Amino acid sequence: MKQKYGYIVVEDVELQRENLIHLLDTRLDLQLLGSFENAEDAYEYLADEQSPAPDIMFLDIEMPELSGFNLLEALRRSPGQMKVIITTAFPNYAIKSYDYSISGYLLKPIELDKLNHSIDKAIGELGDTWPAAPPEPRHFLLIKEKKRWVKLGYEEILFCEGANVDVRIVTPGGAYITRERVKNLEQALPPTLFLRIHDSFIINLSYIKSYASNFTSVSLCFQSGSPLHTLNIGPKYRKKFRRMMQQEE
Repeated sequence: MKQKYGYIVVEDVELQRENLIHLLDTRLDLQLLGSFENAEDAYEYLADEQSPAPDIMFLDIEMPELSGFNLLEALRRSPGQMKVIITTAFPNYAIKSYDYSISGYLLKPIELDKLNHSIDKAIGELGDTWPAAPPEPRHFLLIKEKKRWVKLGYEEILFCEGANVDVRIVTPGGAYITRERVKNLEQALPPTLFLRIHDSFIINLSYIKSYASNFTSVSLCFQSGSPLHTLNIGPKYRKKFRRMMQQEE
């Protein structure tokens, strides 16, 4: 059985962050992996494959710029085993919080016995002692553009184009640019709806208008009369594209 459970703390008030860590230090089965004063830094840590994956996240709700709910929405696209315990001064977020299958909702000032109860519950869920609710199917992509989060329904996305560490996502209302790699976006999008056709391109299969008979290019448009976008299909992606098109016939 695992002896140490890694955790992170996301709390914008330094004193409250330190007080919580002090309480958590009383447990021999927990190990601090990181503490963050905002949701943006926490998301960057969690999205980094090189960072040790935490088992439990202690999360504040009301924070400058991005809230705890913003962070939970962003993490829904890449669900994992991490359990979430909310720590907040506001009771009115409780009902909404449980939409995210949290393991505990603690009001500040945090009481040690209630904290320990939530931790024990989270550890139980990690060990399948408490059955966790299955994740709900996703029908949208949540991206970060500059200092805001943008929610895009899958049906809104025509294609994604990568350039260095940015991705341009083309929709009927215009293009959005997010700091992300094409590979990560490919993993986040459902393979039944989207296909990578090039090192730089991911397309929405629903909007294919036509494609070259030798499978070197494909044309996309949202609807009749909309602009037509013709994209190259990379050599190493043509076999899979051809197979997908043959399945549609």
